[in-house]
Amino acid sequence: MSHSSTPAKTGDRVRISCPGCGRHDFVAWPANQDTYAWKCFNCEKSFELHKGGKH
Repeated sequence: MSHSSTPAKTGDRVRISCPGCGRHDFVAWPANQDTYAWKCFNCEKSFELHKGGKH
């Protein structure tokens, strides 16, 4: 079975810091997105992170 859809282009793995609790993590940030929706596994809050670390 073949799939005609192409996978989303991912960028480099980026080190992020949770604005709520400070926890650090690495994510595969899509190359074509300026923001990244992320939920912290530590404090369980959701954030929209911006490239360059600007909260």
